[in-house]
Amino acid sequence: MDEWHVGDPPDWGDSVGVPDIPYMGYINGGDDDDDAPYEVIEDSKSHDEALASEAFDLQKQGRFSEALTLIDRALEISPMNAGHLNIKAIILDNWGRNEDALEYYDKSLDLRNDDVVRENKAQCLYRIAVKRKASGDYGDALEYVNRALATLPDDFERDRYLRFKGDVLNSLGRNVQARKCYLLASGMFDEIERIEEKQRLIRQSNDTLINIAGRKFYKSNKPLMPGAVVDLIKEPENEHDENAIRVELDGETVGYVGNSSTTVPEGVKSATQIKDMFDSKARAEVMFFFLDHYLISKLI
Repeated sequence: MDEWHVGDPPDWGDSVGVPDIPYMGYINGGDDDDDAPYEVIEDSKSHDEALASEAFDLQKQGRFSEALTLIDRALEISPMNAGHLNIKAIILDNWGRNEDALEYYDKSLDLRNDDVVRENKAQCLYRIAVKRKASGDYGDALEYVNRALATLPDDFERDRYLRFKGDVLNSLGRNVQARKCYLLASGMFDEIERIEEKQRLIRQSNDTLINIAGRKFYKSNKPLMPGAVVDLIKEPENEHDENAIRVELDGETVGYVGNSSTTVPEGVKSATQIKDMFDSKARAEVMFFFLDHYLISKLI
């Protein structure tokens, strides 16, 4: 069975702009020399469709340069053919020239809003996003995967796109948004509602909120639960962070006030932000757990 490529829907044929006809054998041995014998072609329309069909087959074989030559000839005959433009985009896309491919997906869609072409474009945007993430360009990766999600037809599966978006958001330190993407991909809408309710509590709170991070590194006979009151103690001599604030429960260290992009969710203060709000010590009350790793507390 041929390997699947972008643009190969289950019902391959007119939906990608390629007629459901076999290769017509109009090129002698694959040579596109003008002197090569052609089968009798009754009109220019059948000629450009045959060129496009052969171009599509060639790109499936990895013969991208030859395929591009043929599809360009087809477009010289019929420059406003949406199907031909889609095939040119597919050739460029599978060739790895994803940015160039976008131009021709757009031209095809400008002429005919076709769901298969929109999915092809979305896959192209996704591939660019993957490349951007691999090179560390997380902002660009997020932009491209968002464009891919906006391009996909409403009834097409988007779980893979959402999980990838979650990975990018995690790389950007946006853990809450990442978690919501993963949940959305899994259809866990009730859990998303619970997260959003806690986000509202954080945003609307008049208290100074913190996160108690690093709890897994400290064992205590008294687990931190909502309602517990803890001591906050500055550690200006901490070799890792001069703004560090240790958290103690009944004299035992149970964690530190979050002070990094991965330990301070939106709406919560970092250790650096609260260190000038008290002298050497302060107290906080544990409020609630948020996601799997945040323990939201308020200064008292």
